[in-house]
Amino acid sequence: MHPHLSEDHILNEMREAGVDYSVLLGVDLDPMDVEIPEIKEKLRKIQMKLFYHPIFFKPIEEIIKESFYTIVKSYPDLKYSNLDIAELVRKHPDKFIGFGSVNPNKDEKYVRTKLREIDELGLKGIKMIPTLQLFNPQDNKNFEIICEHCEKNKKTILYHTGCDPGPWEILELSEDANPKYLEPVLERYKPLIILAHTGSYSSRQPGIWFEEALSLGKRFDNVFFDSSAVGWLIYRDKVIKRIREGVGLERLLYGSDYPVVFRSTMKYEVGLVKNCECLTEEEKDRILGLTAAKLLNINS
Repeated sequence: MHPHLSEDHILNEMREAGVDYSVLLGVDLDPMDVEIPEIKEKLRKIQMKLFYHPIFFKPIEEIIKESFYTIVKSYPDLKYSNLDIAELVRKHPDKFIGFGSVNPNKDEKYVRTKLREIDELGLKGIKMIPTLQLFNPQDNKNFEIICEHCEKNKKTILYHTGCDPGPWEILELSEDANPKYLEPVLERYKPLIILAHTGSYSSRQPGIWFEEALSLGKRFDNVFFDSSAVGWLIYRDKVIKRIREGVGLERLLYGSDYPVVFRSTMKYEVGLVKNCECLTEEEKDRILGLTAAKLLNINS
């Protein structure tokens, strides 16, 4: 989950949902990355391609920067730095598990410094979000450094797949979050990687890159999936059957994405799993925690 609310609010939400542990996610991003020449040119080409789209009444760089600032203003308790996450975990080690983040658009020195910071803070994983961080994994050298580090140091990568709210609902702007772009990187490095949203997040085209996510999982056994923000879609007989037969349900994890999903709560997301008639009780237990506990070395 994203710690956009006060810790008391988060803890109350966990109690109501019967959730023992929550993974708190940092996000290391810089709105000014839109001014990096390569990114600026990429955005310019997208804007030219979608010249008549109603959202582009102003330069796309300005729209993206404004979207970042809107997120910050919307959540006055927003905490997203590695230090913020580590402090929350320090205060509640029996409730929170911390994932840091690294901005792959910065120079190599910055990236290695952030990786060292994550290690020293005792964070168990790294959140990467190609939509907001504006990178494509197959041509970003720093992402390769991150994958190599996570493989060697047994850190888990939680990798956003699918679209995102706001301008990132435009497919061309979220294209970098298509799971297929991870394939060349995973041919060289073998970090444990969880595809957040199972490639399916999109309010306009739900399940948008589910097939690509499943295909990636079939090829690489270090690829796992979570149902955050798309539980209503994943916990259906047809979809569960595809995952069970394609990669096995031992690679599917519960996730909430709380509180950023409109009108969704942890209790609601947990209920989707518990009430899913196409899952056995053993499968439900694995999805709701046993698999995550094993991956993250959590002692029950």
